[in-house]
Amino acid sequence: MPEPRDELDTWLSEQVKPLLPRPGTFERVSRQARRRRTRQAFLAAAGAVAVAAVVIPSVAIPALETGGQSSAAGASHGPAASPGPTAPPPSSPGPAATSTGRPVPAGPAPPPLSVTFVGAATGWVMGQKLPARRCDRPAAPACISLRRTDTSGSAWRTVHPPPAHGPNGATGVSQIRFLTRSNGWAFGPQLWATHNAGRTWTLIPTGGRRVTALEARGQRVFSVWARCTGTGPGFAAHCSDFAVYSSRAGNDNWAPVPGASAGSGTGSTGQAGAGAAASLMLTGTTAYLLSPEGFLVSGPLTGAAWQPVTGTAGPAPTPCRPGPAQPGGQPLGALLASVPAGLALLCTGPSAGGRPAMTIYTSADGGRTWQPTGQAPTAGIATALSGSPSGGLVLATSMGIEVSPDGGATWSPGGGGTLTGGFAYVGMTTSTQGVAVPAGLASRAVWFTYDGGSTWQSSPGSA
Repeated sequence: MPEPRDELDTWLSEQVKPLLPRPGTFERVSRQARRRRTRQAFLAAAGAVAVAAVVIPSVAIPALETGGQSSAAGASHGPAASPGPTAPPPSSPGPAATSTGRPVPAGPAPPPLSVTFVGAATGWVMGQKLPARRCDRPAAPACISLRRTDTSGSAWRTVHPPPAHGPNGATGVSQIRFLTRSNGWAFGPQLWATHNAGRTWTLIPTGGRRVTALEARGQRVFSVWARCTGTGPGFAAHCSDFAVYSSRAGNDNWAPVPGASAGSGTGSTGQAGAGAAASLMLTGTTAYLLSPEGFLVSGPLTGAAWQPVTGTAGPAPTPCRPGPAQPGGQPLGALLASVPAGLALLCTGPSAGGRPAMTIYTSADGGRTWQPTGQAPTAGIATALSGSPSGGLVLATSMGIEVSPDGGATWSPGGGGTLTGGFAYVGMTTSTQGVAVPAGLASRAVWFTYDGGSTWQSSPGSA
């Protein structure tokens, strides 16, 4: 009798014919896969953009050295001010307060106060967001603005400023200097420092003194601390007892420079210059302090002791005294600048015609002797003098900008550099590029030259 047939084996042994998909199935699957891959790529790209908009890596790029208010190549720019005698408070004051930067909204450019450059491309402009009568109040700590360019002034962006108000007697700031893209200082009369490109700012204690000038070059920063009684924006007025302090650029260990006081050239106590101003200037190798009495003290850029500049008969006087301070701190009667051949000095004095005479003197031996080289134009009040690496001079006045290609012998007006109220500061970054700060509120921008001072134009968007 045959075995019963197993139906399962029968079913498994039969040849199975696969069911074919409906027509067009493969095409639909391919289209869906392509759409899915496209959607995933789009989402990935959008995520990368979102991350890039939030996290901006900072790249450390070495910057050129910056110098004194009167500029050689790579000089830091901005109005400078006053130095003087005797030793000050603690030798190494530490930070007093630190402010962390917050996001800064962009807005219309406020009137500029000061400008500084490291190299030809990168610079900062400090401005004030409110009128002076409101910006200088202690209740307006966010009144100071700061903008940066990395394109030689063609475009600007808002960055973190120090949390300070404008200058008002013993408080506030009015000037800005950067030595590198990371190390910068806001001052006049208070002193704030940043070592991370402005993300945070630290208030430096000065023992009741006002910082009337600051310049940086090489590895160090130098500033002038004085005892002043000027009020309002005239923070550098009625000053005495000047002294130079210095710190390495990367920290805030400020200490007095031995011998660097405004009375060193005359043996005075520093009170002889009460009510007068002084000037601080750095060249590539040497720092100079022009005292209120009209004597120079100089020394190395290392923080080591400075000495009076002497001639054959003792301390060598300059052809003129600095006189009182301008609102930004620059002396009114004498402007010191650095040129390739040495030093240049503009002296303002009376003339036979009743108008002030502005005589240019130069020194090739570090200030021991001086020779007259020419007369600057007498129109307006001289506010700032800058030397160019080419050997020329550029002068800012209350009427405009004057240019001398031959060190002061001949002069001509800078094209376009005429402005109501004139300019408070001018400085040459290179032989061809320079920058100027208007003296009044007629212009809400700094001005640039790219042809050695022959023509000038405003830079919209600068603070």
